[in-house]
Amino acid sequence: MLIRSLFTLLLPGLFSLPVMAEQLCNSKKTATAALSHFKDGGNGTLVDTQSQRVWLRCSLGMNWTGSSCEGTSLTYNWNAAQAAVAELNVKQMAGRSNWRLPTVEELNTIVEQQCFKPAINLDAFPFSPEAGFWSSTTAVGINARAWIVHFLHGQQYIANQAQDWRVRPVADK
Repeated sequence: MLIRSLFTLLLPGLFSLPVMAEQLCNSKKTATAALSHFKDGGNGTLVDTQSQRVWLRCSLGMNWTGSSCEGTSLTYNWNAAQAAVAELNVKQMAGRSNWRLPTVEELNTIVEQQCFKPAINLDAFPFSPEAGFWSSTTAVGINARAWIVHFLHGQQYIANQAQDWRVRPVADK
């Protein structure tokens, strides 16, 4: 089992710098979201070469430095998450105006089954938190619920839309 160590020092109220976390990966398992599945967009984005979807490399609240993500990953309730993504479109983040919340199926395509804590490729999505991320997929037959994918271990759950989770926007190429 491969253990990656990342260093982060959190300075409350100011900013986040890289902190101590351990990602556990099993190289004997087949990679499901290898770095080779993505092409660097050069502007804080990655293009999934299989689906042609464009992902922001940093979760909302963080900024792309040209080589990594810095800042603090923010949380939003489901309605606020959609509003935050709409604001990206107004600002034309990375030259695009078609950002949206991904479906639960789309989020599952970036889960790295080789790893957990977090279950994502940290070379592709640096400093990604071990947390749940909103999808646009609502729970059928259950009011005010939507699906999240939790990147601690890559599982999906139904969440109350009033809860706060993180956001990783996606766009169609």
